[in-house]
Amino acid sequence: MGGVLGKGDSPKASVPETKLETKITEAMQRRETAGSSLKSFDCIILKFPRIDESLRKCKATFEEFDEDRNGAIDPQELKNCFHKLEINFTHEETDDLFEACDINEEKGMKFNEFIVLLCLVYLLKDDPTALHAVS
Repeated sequence: MGGVLGKGDSPKASVPETKLETKITEAMQRRETAGSSLKSFDCIILKFPRIDESLRKCKATFEEFDEDRNGAIDPQELKNCFHKLEINFTHEETDDLFEACDINEEKGMKFNEFIVLLCLVYLLKDDPTALHAVS
């Protein structure tokens, strides 16, 4: 996923290989068309105290949904998490997200992989074909 550097280091768009990659690409293009809401690095630095607090909340959420307390969220725990949070993905979308975020392919999503998942859910939340989230 992402760009590929070719001859002369000119970026070429890669072709999405999965439905999930296609949806992510479409979501990123929609955001770019609507005007990026990316902030400057200085603006992000000034928000570190709030980012730290948010990461702690994410860690608490991760621990809440790690039902067997093994330090990883498995596919069924992820489905339970989405159900409890009223995030409506199809089974295929949930499986695709899990596979994309299980970077180490250990069939268990560690906390850092869970953060990647949250970023993808946030990116896809405005895509009416990707999910139908209540909040």
